[in-house]
Amino acid sequence: MEHELACVGLPAAWADHTAWTILDTDFSDGQRFEQVLHAWQQDPRRPRMLHYVGIATQQPAKLSNTQLARASADLGPGMHRILLEGAQVSLTLCLGTVQAALSEQAFQADTLFTTAPNDKWVAQLLARRCRRATRVVITLVPADAPANATAAALMQAAGFVLQAYPTHLVGSFDPRWTIANSRTASRHVQPKPGRCAIIGAGLSGASIAQALAVRGWQVTVLDQESAPARGASGLPAGLAVPHVSADDNPRSRLTRSGTRLMADHAQRLLQRGLDWEPSGVRELFPDGESTWHPQAFWLKPAAMVQAWLAQPGIRFVAHATVDRMERDDALWQLLGPDSKDWGQFDVVVLANAMGCAALLRKGLESKAALSPDWLDRLTALHPVYGTASHGTYAETLPDLPTTPVNGNGCFIPHLPGANGEEWLAGATFETDALAASNLVTQHALNMQRLRQLLPMDAYDLADTLDRGPVAQWSSTRCVTHDRLPLVGPIDTACGTGLWICVGMGSRGLSLAALCAELLAARLGAEPLPLESSLARSLGANRVRRKPAATKAE
Repeated sequence: MEHELACVGLPAAWADHTAWTILDTDFSDGQRFEQVLHAWQQDPRRPRMLHYVGIATQQPAKLSNTQLARASADLGPGMHRILLEGAQVSLTLCLGTVQAALSEQAFQADTLFTTAPNDKWVAQLLARRCRRATRVVITLVPADAPANATAAALMQAAGFVLQAYPTHLVGSFDPRWTIANSRTASRHVQPKPGRCAIIGAGLSGASIAQALAVRGWQVTVLDQESAPARGASGLPAGLAVPHVSADDNPRSRLTRSGTRLMADHAQRLLQRGLDWEPSGVRELFPDGESTWHPQAFWLKPAAMVQAWLAQPGIRFVAHATVDRMERDDALWQLLGPDSKDWGQFDVVVLANAMGCAALLRKGLESKAALSPDWLDRLTALHPVYGTASHGTYAETLPDLPTTPVNGNGCFIPHLPGANGEEWLAGATFETDALAASNLVTQHALNMQRLRQLLPMDAYDLADTLDRGPVAQWSSTRCVTHDRLPLVGPIDTACGTGLWICVGMGSRGLSLAALCAELLAARLGAEPLPLESSLARSLGANRVRRKPAATKAE
């Protein structure tokens, strides 16, 4: 493995770079990755970010890196983002065929490790994942001269200049023709870290702040409240649980990946047993069936927000209301009441839930700045009001579940609190603001759901809980037309650098970290944390499907 690193000029080649991307189509047991990781750890001139895309036909076994082994346990087919070394090393592990994995990405690698291809389409896909001068090592097939000759011819036809050795082909991507960058070029890409303002200090805004800060951005988080997580992210505790569907639809795949990624952050930044617990969650369905989610967990969202915002390179500003956004000399200027100047920034990210609509409609410098399509998307955003009931136990209760239960509502039975063990039930999902304001009624609905979720033979759980101290927590969630977030750049007439990440509804704990990685990856032209076809389902510019018009009788 050390010989292979020397063949591609590592670690010297990555010295003093901001980021370095490696593509490895033969991840197998992960030994090459661990060798690269060791070289990165030992190099004082290493790049700030190391992006490693590994492709394997099946889940790697016998990994010597304990953290990697834990994070990659029980993975299914598809792409999985694993963060290591304080999130400065991102491993995108792709389980499946090389052709399928490469077709779902659009990055350009600085270094390529691959095996001798026997398919011209694979050779061409490898070429499309390289930039000019990308160094490559191709492992030959032992004792199969015809296959190796075919591979060399395919790679040379795809634009690689190679030199043959007994066990490898070594060279670089240097085609005779001009490289077309139509697939990767984007006017929204900001390859070098700069200054970013994020409006909103909930799960969405804080997760994006840490994702950009770890990449070297100087991030300012603005919120009109007195402290972070004062909106929907102030929920006392919540569940990160994958969505279940018979057809494994995008929401199921996204929440499955997002739950794993959020657990990585919690493991690294939070105190287990106090701020979160990898408890697993039992999900109950209306037909009486159930399933066990071993990767699911309960977490206190405000603790996660505070931990993210405490990362170096992030500045939080309270009582910061933004009324207008003006574009001048390739920078965005944010202004508040009485022309309060919050500063100038290369990039602005709207992560302020329902507040984004009013800011985009009125806060840009002209009515023509926002396209009609975007005005339509903003109209489709709508608030959903939720109330959770929580309290302490007035007496010892038998037969309580040992882990959280999810279904039509949820019940978290064992939460650490200032006055002892606490419980939480809920939350309601109310579209009527007037109905949602009646907390007595909302609490009664939570207790009714609890009776259906956990019917007890010996006693009425809801009535028993009501005899102890009970409180209600209420807030508003932002929901999109298809219940999936809007994540990506906003096209305006006055320039680029304006991004959005809103609309997670009640799935913030399962989606925030994944959406942040997706936004940061698109902003920096990095490997995506998930398949590009799946990422498009979160695209901020995706087409809003409307019901077909009914023909008049």
